[in-house]
Amino acid sequence: MMAEAGLWQESERRQDQRQNVPYLRLILHRELTALLPMGEIRQVLVISPQQLTVIPNMPAVVMGLLNFRNRVVWVFDLALLLNLDPLQESSLLTIVVLQTSKGHLALALSQVGGVARLSESLIQSPVGTMSAALVPYVKGCCRLEEGIFYILDGEAIAEHCWANCVR
Repeated sequence: MMAEAGLWQESERRQDQRQNVPYLRLILHRELTALLPMGEIRQVLVISPQQLTVIPNMPAVVMGLLNFRNRVVWVFDLALLLNLDPLQESSLLTIVVLQTSKGHLALALSQVGGVARLSESLIQSPVGTMSAALVPYVKGCCRLEEGIFYILDGEAIAEHCWANCVR
């Protein structure tokens, strides 16, 4: 009987883990933290700005190119892309490398704030909770104890960057 209880608890724990999808907390601004599904993220790097190759005559949102595992990857200022204040100059940059349908893409941000696990049932429509400029890049939002978190859509961000920034 004790073994049956243990199996039941293990089964319930596995089901809970499937329902609780992991998201990386991206700190974009002192008052804005967004979430990005871990399944879209290839790697998180902390690099010196000197490791980027700046490309002249590019939009301000394009920070430059990065050599990532012998691939050239475009790096974008995520805050500026989302119509927020641009990333502050710093001795180190936090870079989130995304795996998209069209290849790798990197987003620079202030810092990463850990991992949050969310049940899909907590995710709501973002319409009415944010500026219209953010809506194309957001899958949804959720209200947690710390406030409202916007769940970013990595594919939508990549599509915008490929179409409008690096033709």
